Amino acid sequence: MTQIHATGTHESHHRAERATVLARVTIASTDRARSISDATVLHNWIAARAQQLRDSGDATWHSADAPSTSVRKSYQQGKGSKVIIEHVTMSRIQIKLSNLELVGALVEELSNAGASTDVTWALTEVTKRAREREARKAAVGEAREVATDYADALGERLARVVSISDGPQNFGYVGGVARSAAASFSAESAEVSIAEITVSASVQGVFESE
Repeated sequence: MTQIHATGTHESHHRAERATVLARVTIASTDRARSISDATVLHNWIAARAQQLRDSGDATWHSADAPSTSVRKSYQQGKGSKVIIEHVTMSRIQIKLSNLELVGALVEELSNAGASTDVTWALTEVTKRAREREARKAAVGEAREVATDYADALGERLARVVSISDGPQNFGYVGGVARSAAASFSAESAEVSIAEITVSASVQGVFESE
């Protein structure tokens, strides 16, 4: 009887089904009231835009963090420099889009309004769980296949599975990331490629042959 240790892995790639656009509002002013007022106007406009997208069915969820204000101190360059005090008001709004064709246009719209943006991609939870189960089963099958090859090489046959344990797992996205800072764009929206989500599983198997 021989004990055989084998590793099985499986990786698959799937087109993203959701995109979460993160909009950051940052308004700085030497006038505290002005900083808060301008940031609040932009924050509320983005939150209202998110609600419009939900009402139209193009977004499934959004959240808006409360704005916060802090003080930033800097020094004017040159001889006899003086201290400059600015009040910085910041907030974040997240919008989860189900209509991925709108990602590029929304990033541009929010950027033109004065926000900076990031985009992350995902599968739905139902799809994610299904693909993870498939990956685990395929990884176990590969580990068994490897162990069978070793048993054959020894002139034996695989008799039983002693143990199976998780190896490194991976779930993430690649490609299609859209980021922008507040800027001026042309009338044509920038093209954004929809990302692919990578789902992988790895298992460590111990087998016995005879």
